[in-house]
Amino acid sequence: MHKSVPLLIVTLILAACGREQAPPVRPESPAAQADAAAGRVVAEAKCSNCHGLDGRGTEPLIPHLAGQKLEYLQLALREYRSGERTHAALRQLFSELSETDLNNVAAFYAGLPAIAPAGGTAAQATTADAMAAGRSAAAACAACHGADGNAVMPGMPSLAGQHRDYLVAALQSYKDGTRKHAVMNVQMSAVDAVTLQNLATYYAAQPVRTQDRKATGDTVAGERLSAGCGGCHGLRGQTLDAHTPALAGQDPQYLVTSMKAYRDGSRRHEEMKALLIPMSETQLGHIGAYYAAQSLRQDQAPATLTAREWAERCDRCHGTGTENPTMVVPRIEGQHSEYLAHVLRDYRDGKRHQSTMHAMGMPLTDADIEAIAEHYAALPPR
Repeated sequence: MHKSVPLLIVTLILAACGREQAPPVRPESPAAQADAAAGRVVAEAKCSNCHGLDGRGTEPLIPHLAGQKLEYLQLALREYRSGERTHAALRQLFSELSETDLNNVAAFYAGLPAIAPAGGTAAQATTADAMAAGRSAAAACAACHGADGNAVMPGMPSLAGQHRDYLVAALQSYKDGTRKHAVMNVQMSAVDAVTLQNLATYYAAQPVRTQDRKATGDTVAGERLSAGCGGCHGLRGQTLDAHTPALAGQDPQYLVTSMKAYRDGSRRHEEMKALLIPMSETQLGHIGAYYAAQSLRQDQAPATLTAREWAERCDRCHGTGTENPTMVVPRIEGQHSEYLAHVLRDYRDGKRHQSTMHAMGMPLTDADIEAIAEHYAALPPR
């Protein structure tokens, strides 16, 4: 009965989701005659190894069931039994139970006192707080990348004005070791998910300072050679894709070093590798010089949401006083943060199928998800 709770349904974005799947509706018969005492007997035999008889998830990736909504538990159990929710062990387990057994188990766990969070306080950060925290964390990066993300050291990339989503992904790749760099791998290994998000928020909002980049390549030749780059990196390196780095105004030595890494495979990106393999080092120098000579435009600071600001959207369905008789949504406060993050990633990545939740999760970075999960995990149960 674990790994189940769909969460954070955001009705605000339904209009943008095309052919939208409606949230699940309440069962017509909410099993008013369910026998909680009989449900306890079934739970002790079938569920207690993972969820305990107190409804507490025994591992971080197992949800608490105590105090959960009766209708939601009934719906979840039926979906596991039918295979609509994918979990081989739970489907087998519930295929052995009758409808009466399922209703009784749901009634037993719904009637238990909700589990209080282990500790901590809910995130109340604002955008200003995130910027301040990011500025503080960036002090450790200033020697190479500049105090405001405008690097002056040759060979070092500037971070100011980059897309926030790209910065989060790049920093995360250094943290998990998928992008290799001896210094960055060590530094980022000690950075938690929220700090990583704050760093990206801070750098993305910093104004770009025009610098005299020393490049030896031919910018005219570089413009011709960059034709294959524009599809992703935009005209003159001004990409509109939040997950693709802007190249305009970047340090030329850094650009050449990065292109070499993609060409030889030490940075993994098959499309980049195929594009760069035919190019000589001289040609790479021309491309680097061309992009370094461009000016990065910043129309406005990137829009960001903190954990608390995301939660204000989520609370429209999951918050106190938002009971909607047409929807069955779970209570999510006090759950394990690891479980909440795992489920939200599954919705975002399409591994768990609910179109509203998938659309809501699409803009979320891993750092966003961790911050949202920590926010709700710290909230006391209703």
